[in-house]
Amino acid sequence: MSEAESTAVGQGLLYEDSLPLQWRALAEGPALTEVVRQNEFNEQVMGFIGVLDEHPAEVTDEHAPFMQELARVESKLNLLLGLVGQLVAVHFPLPPLRAVRLSPVGVTWIADEALHPGDFGLVEIYLSLRCPHPLTFFGKVDRVEAAAGGYRVNVQFVEMGEMLRGHLEKIIFRHHRRRVALARRRASSETGTVSIGQKR
Repeated sequence: MSEAESTAVGQGLLYEDSLPLQWRALAEGPALTEVVRQNEFNEQVMGFIGVLDEHPAEVTDEHAPFMQELARVESKLNLLLGLVGQLVAVHFPLPPLRAVRLSPVGVTWIADEALHPGDFGLVEIYLSLRCPHPLTFFGKVDRVEAAAGGYRVNVQFVEMGEMLRGHLEKIIFRHHRRRVALARRRASSETGTVSIGQKR
């Protein structure tokens, strides 16, 4: 990632993935009432995503039967969520997948058409396909550059409260931690080594 891109989306960890994303242009910046309403809704959506991403902590052998039953219930719930997600997708199709780089202060993606620096709009991002609601941020186009497959658009979030930004930072950190863990498992399987506490 170039220095210009890093400045546009913020410093630190990034949420990098192919995600359904949509930009809705606005004639001007948002009103205060719209900001409050949207921030409250985003906090609810982040709460849903947090619950879906939770994983039970390791427990002792005495709790094993309970955890096995909990795992069975969780698998059934995941199946139900998957079916509901498919039903929602039929009636409410998701936006196309975009190569997204998300930070707590902004987002970068590859768009089909060029936007204009200074434009205001709404960015809708579906971080979890199991959650049918998008995170929707008010943003201002900061930079647009030609790129392979379209245009690289950098948008800075506007009117985002500190609490909402903190929730987004946690989601980005969890995503980064999962990617690191997956990379380590792949490296371990390729070399034939086994991590401590991991069985072959």
